Formats: sequence, structure tokens, C-alpha cells
Amino acid sequence: MVTPTLPAGALVALATPTGTGGGPDLESLDRLVDHVLAGGVAGISPCGSTGEGARMTSKERLAVTARVIERAGELPVIAGVPVSALTDAEAELGQLQELGARAALVAPPAYFPMPAKEVEAYYRRLADSSPLPLVLYNIPAFTRVPLSAQTVGSLATHENVVGLKDSSRDLEYLQSVMLTRGDAGDFRVYTGTDTMLVASSLAGADGSIAASANLVPELGVRILSLVHSDLPAALELQRQLGEIVAACRKGTPPAGWKAALSLLGFCSRAPFAPAMPLDEEEIAQMRDALLSARVAQSAGIGGRR
Repeated sequence: MVTPTLPAGALVALATPTGTGGGPDLESLDRLVDHVLAGGVAGISPCGSTGEGARMTSKERLAVTARVIERAGELPVIAGVPVSALTDAEAELGQLQELGARAALVAPPAYFPMPAKEVEAYYRRLADSSPLPLVLYNIPAFTRVPLSAQTVGSLATHENVVGLKDSSRDLEYLQSVMLTRGDAGDFRVYTGTDTMLVASSLAGADGSIAASANLVPELGVRILSLVHSDLPAALELQRQLGEIVAACRKGTPPAGWKAALSLLGFCSRAPFAPAMPLDEEEIAQMRDALLSARVAQSAGIGGRR
């Protein structure tokens, strides 16, 4: 199978607006997609951690991804597949390919511990059978199953494994991945950590798939465009982004980001059940913190309630 190269640059880990009935709010999703497109993102990744894919049914994830693909036009869509059962993951990958997804972001199965050899065997079986190329997802804080740099390097040689999203917040690990991927030049490495855009790029990462791009998509785009041409400017923007990230790290993820988006009028603050939204005191604290950041002021947060 010949797989397409994924884009470098700032991609968005898209949030999923929640409707009054508890399912996805597709009209609000349209507005959010239009917002990130206007901000210049290089791609969209729905139904990952920020998108609460693991809290949705397969039917809901497919509906969200289909709507994003329709709205995104030619922009690549990397759909999250947070499924623990191997056969369910294989089935969903086939459905995503029919919808027109460019690739699938696949985390290792959660709940049971998995040694490295089982992790690699899992991904190899999926890669062998999947009609979609796979992006590995290292987020051990959620899955409790880390992807070792050696496992990533081995899987990077598979023609149907095209990238890694690393949300470990571990720069030493990321540097090890850059070494172990070797000559796999089409294998993209993205950080999922908003506060590490500059550091990850300097370490050799190709870009980001980040939650902050929902709120201020243009900021991540600018940071990554400046890292290698104007590092002081990139670092100043990274500092501003850090203020926004600190303000939004509240509640059970991604409740803070959804609350911030609600302040801009994009969607409800409610995450998918059983997670709970931020309370009024937390919202007030967030509004004050965001108003202290110049970029947040330019986004118009102060005028929303």
C-alpha cells in the first residue's frame, strides 16, 4: 500500500461540541471547524482525547468525522480511533476509509497493561489490515500503556504506519523517537503538548496536534512558522500560549477547553457524560486569566458570557 505523506505544521485536536441531548452538536461543530480553518491549521484530528472520542459511541464518532470531512474540504482529517477491542478497531478503520479520512490516530488499548511486544503486535496487525494509514498515539497518562521509542522506531518502518502523536510531555522521549525513526522520512512526528511547540520543533518534530488550536488556531500556526526563522518571536508567542493553556487546564479534560470555547460562543461548556462541566466560579477564574493574555483579548473573550 502506498500511503500519502501527512502535513507538517499546526494541526488541531478538535473538540466535539455537546448538544442538549448529550450527543454531538453538529451545527456547533460546523462553526468550530470554520474557525480553525480560518486560523490556518494544516489538518484536523477529530475524536481524539480533546474530541472525547472514548466517551462517544462508534456511530457518534463516525458522524462527527463525516461532518468534519465534509466541512474541511481538501484539508487532511486524521480521525481518532479510541477502541480497545481489536476487531472493533478494524471495523471502524474500514468505515473511516469509506468516509474519506486521510489517516487514523490510534491509541493502544487501555485497561490491561501491555508489554512492548504486545503493543507492537497490536499495531502491526492493524497496519497490515487497515485500509487507512495509522498514526500512533502515545498518551500514557490516559492509556497507562506507553509506546517506547524502540517500538515507535520499529513500527515506523511499516509502510502503513505514517506518524506519531506524542502527548507524554517528555522531551527526552521525543528526542529518542527522532533518533529511532531513522530514515523513515515520511513518518511524521507531532507533539500533542501545547506548551512544547517550540521545544518539540527544535528537537525535530514536524508539528503539533494540539487542543489550543480550537481556541487560538492562528497562535500555534505562527509559533511553528517562526521557530527556525525568528526564535525570540516564537518564544514570546509560546509564552503567551502558555498563559492560555494554564487558564484552560481546569476540570476533567477537556472540560477546560470546552468552557473556554463556550466563552467565545462556539459551543456548550458541557463535556460528554460522565464528565462534568466547570462550575461558575471556575468559569469566572478562567475568564479573568484569559483576559490577562493579550492574544485572548484579541479573540474577544472579554465580551462573552
